[in-house]
Amino acid sequence: MVKQMNATLSGKEHSPLLMLPSMVDELPNGFESGDFFALDMGGTNFRTVYVKLSDKHGEMDDLKMDEFPIEDSMHHVPADELFDFMAGKLVAFADQIGKKPKPGSMPVVGFCFSFPLRQLSVNHGTLIKWNKGFTNENAVDEDPTELLEAALARQGMQARVMSLVNDTVATLAACRYQDQDTMLGVILGTGSNGAYVECSERVHNASKKLPPGTNMIINCEWGNFTTAALPMIDEDKGIDADSVNPENQHFEKMTAGLYMGEIARRIILRLAEEGGLFGRRIPSGLQAQGSLTTPQMSKIDHDMSTDLLKTADILQEAFGLAVDQITLESTQVVQEICHLVGWRAGRLKSTAISGVMRQLDRDNGTRTVVGVDGGVFEHYGHYREAMKEGLNEVMGKKAADSVEFRHVNDGSSLGAAYLAAAAVRIDSPRDSEGSQNDWEKENRGLQEGPSTPNKTGGGKSKNGGSPNGTD
Repeated sequence: MVKQMNATLSGKEHSPLLMLPSMVDELPNGFESGDFFALDMGGTNFRTVYVKLSDKHGEMDDLKMDEFPIEDSMHHVPADELFDFMAGKLVAFADQIGKKPKPGSMPVVGFCFSFPLRQLSVNHGTLIKWNKGFTNENAVDEDPTELLEAALARQGMQARVMSLVNDTVATLAACRYQDQDTMLGVILGTGSNGAYVECSERVHNASKKLPPGTNMIINCEWGNFTTAALPMIDEDKGIDADSVNPENQHFEKMTAGLYMGEIARRIILRLAEEGGLFGRRIPSGLQAQGSLTTPQMSKIDHDMSTDLLKTADILQEAFGLAVDQITLESTQVVQEICHLVGWRAGRLKSTAISGVMRQLDRDNGTRTVVGVDGGVFEHYGHYREAMKEGLNEVMGKKAADSVEFRHVNDGSSLGAAYLAAAAVRIDSPRDSEGSQNDWEKENRGLQEGPSTPNKTGGGKSKNGGSPNGTD
């Protein structure tokens, strides 16, 4: 994995690891303060966020969120209509919580946009392609920051989008706001990805030359990692062949929430067909792709009920098994399968984290915090245990004990806001101790306008030109 990381970072070779420079070279340090909005756009839902950061280091005075479904019909409308829909929700949210911007003010917005981007700066980029079922016209090769700012303007809100990031980078930033030893952000949910803080001297695949002695967050896109050493079984190969993206995302398909339940189902089906696990009859539900979900698999793995009655209930619910087909022996076999699928996934995930630790020269006992968001990490206890066991084996107990996993609730939403706040801090005059001066305290994150417009509505960022960017 480390070889592939450095091959792509060199800018001279390609590897399955995309190693995308996020152009985020400044992370929150806890000295940010003020009022900020964020919009977090995922595949099925999006969130509107308001956060008031305290003058006290690393503290928050207020947090409000709302969540809205993105209806299937919105996946296919023109891009302007999609962005108008989201902008309208953000404006209505601001009004609802009593934070409607005053005339002449320009609220600062962070934008978590978890789609493939060609990153140009911390708040600018162009959409490479849609995924997650979106096909909206007039968005590919366009800048989501400009699309959102224009949509907000049509709704009567002149705003500055100061960060454009994906969920993994945002999770790292959210954890870093609380703990400066955070070096890695990880998503462990439906999908999986990692982002980490890399030194600029190693990054030669960015859109522009980076100043020496600085850092850059790298979005690994490690779901696409593959190697001959990956322990793929027939069920893994079948899932890959039947997927919408065969020969891609092998690592994700072996470790993420979207796939683990299906891996277990296919193994159970093989034992039913070849070993008569449930007798002579094989119910149609067991043959149906996706009939066993990862949450169900996790419940089976953790079942401590007498005679595994909870597992039996799930088998009836998921596969339509008759009561006379389920024995204690069959439920024990199913539980062992579910446990091994989750255990393998957690251990594989630990190798990716160990690879990043080695890349960072932090596999030596240096305290390192890993910020993690996602339902698999939050709810699947045996998965977390397998990750820790894997780290112990690969790194040694002393080094593994120095790695601290921290669950970051709402990491993608908060991280986008924190990165926007960091951009304001960088743009603003500072005193010698790094705290905000009177100008910044008075503005509290609501930049007074109007100003000479540029892509982001004014101002100059550390990255040069506009204060906007992307992930």
